[in-house]
Amino acid sequence: MKNRNNSYTLRAICLSLGAVALPASAAPTNYEVNLTTHAGMGAGGMASVFGMMSGGKSNSVSRHMDLRLTSPTDLPGDYQAAHTVPDTMRIGPQLPLTGERRSGGGGAPDGEPDGRVLIYWGCSPTVQKGQPEVIDFRSLAGKVPPEIQAMARQSRSQGKDAGRDASLPPRTIGWPQGDRDYRGIPDNASAVGEHLVKANFMKDDIRFALTPALDFLEPMNLKARSSDLKAPVPLAWDALTRARGYDLQAVAAKDEKEMVIWMADRNKRPMLPASQRECTIPEGIFAKAEMAMVTGTAHGPVQGYSFPPQKPGEKKPLIWTATVRVLGHDSALLGMEAAATTSGSARESAMPGVGDVLKGLFGR
Repeated sequence: MKNRNNSYTLRAICLSLGAVALPASAAPTNYEVNLTTHAGMGAGGMASVFGMMSGGKSNSVSRHMDLRLTSPTDLPGDYQAAHTVPDTMRIGPQLPLTGERRSGGGGAPDGEPDGRVLIYWGCSPTVQKGQPEVIDFRSLAGKVPPEIQAMARQSRSQGKDAGRDASLPPRTIGWPQGDRDYRGIPDNASAVGEHLVKANFMKDDIRFALTPALDFLEPMNLKARSSDLKAPVPLAWDALTRARGYDLQAVAAKDEKEMVIWMADRNKRPMLPASQRECTIPEGIFAKAEMAMVTGTAHGPVQGYSFPPQKPGEKKPLIWTATVRVLGHDSALLGMEAAATTSGSARESAMPGVGDVLKGLFGR
C-alpha cells in the first residue's frame, strides 16, 4: 500500500513539473468556478464553534463562490477582468477579478520538518490490522529530494515573505479575494443562468451557461452520534441527490509534535459512494486528545467548457478552458462535553491545536 501511495505522490509531482515546462503558447487560459455550500463550523465561524462547545448546535448554512483565472503568461500591469453573473445570484452583477504580484522564490527556510503523524482509515468501530501508518518527518528528512524540500520551505514561508519577495506580475486572479465590497452571498442565491468573463488581456470572452443541475447543493448535515473520543464515533449525513460521493476525515492533536488523522478511505476519491450515508470512526484513535474535528465533503457535479468548440477527432489548440465544481462542506467537533466544562478564554485553549501542531511538524 505504501508503494501505491508513493506512486500517486510521485505521479502528481511529475505532472506538476510537466505543466510548468509547457510553452506558454501551447497552454490555454484556465478558469475555475467552485460553488460551495458550507454548513456547521465552516458557515458560522468562531461564534459557531464556541456555541457548539457550550452545548448548542450550529444550524448555519452559507453559500460561497470562488472564482480563479490563471493565465499561462504574466498579466499586464493595467489588467482588468470581471465576471458577470446572472440576476439570480443577487450580487454584482460584475465581480472584479484581482490578484497580487507573485514571489520569485528564494524565501529563507524557517526550520526542518519535525514530529510525526499517525494515519488511520476505514469505516469501522475498531482499528483494522496494519494501522496506523506512522509518518516520522525527522526520519524522512534525508530521503526527500532537494527540490521537494525547497518547495516545502517555500510553502512554509508564503505569507511571511510574500510582501518582501513579490516581484513578478500576477498570473492568477480571482474573486472574492481583494473585493472590499464583498458581503457574502445571499441565502436564496442561485448560479443558474448565463456567465460571462471579460478581460482586457483576452481576445476571446469566456462564456458558459449553468443549468439547475449545476446549482448550489443542499447542506450535507453531518452529524456525530457520539462525542466520546474513547469510543467508536458513528457519523451520519443526509443523502444529496446530486452528490457523486463523499469524503470524510478527522484530525486531532495529541501535543505540539504529534497529530492523528483519520480518513474514510485511503485510495479512493471520492472516498465513499453516493449511496452511503453512515461511517464510523474507530474506537480510541483520538483517546489522548482533548478534542477532534471531523469534516465532510460532498462532491457534486463537475462540468467542463472550452473554446474553440471541438468536433469529434479535432485537436484545435484551446484558447480557454473553464471548469465548474459543485461542492458541499460540513464539520463537527468531537469531545464537546469536556470542552463545555471550560469557560471564557479557557475554551480557546481546549480547541484542537491543529495550527500549532502543523507549525511544530513543518517548522516555525
